[in-house]
Amino acid sequence: MRYFDITSIAGTKTHPYIAEIAMDPAKWFKFEQAFEARPVVRIRNVDQRMPDAWIVHIACASKEVRDLLESNW
Repeated sequence: MRYFDITSIAGTKTHPYIAEIAMDPAKWFKFEQAFEARPVVRIRNVDQRMPDAWIVHIACASKEVRDLLESNW
């Protein structure tokens, strides 16, 4: 498992929207496999300090993608 540094979370020019998802660590592998290679999202950070709910920050290419991630995960 990779660990992403906890830094200031910001989008990029191509992915300006940031989704923040509280995730059960047991779902992390499935989530990473589903979204790691998708061009509309970039996983920016995974805060693993809470053992029961990791906070995942994902840079998104559009507001619609961000809203879908936040409502479905």
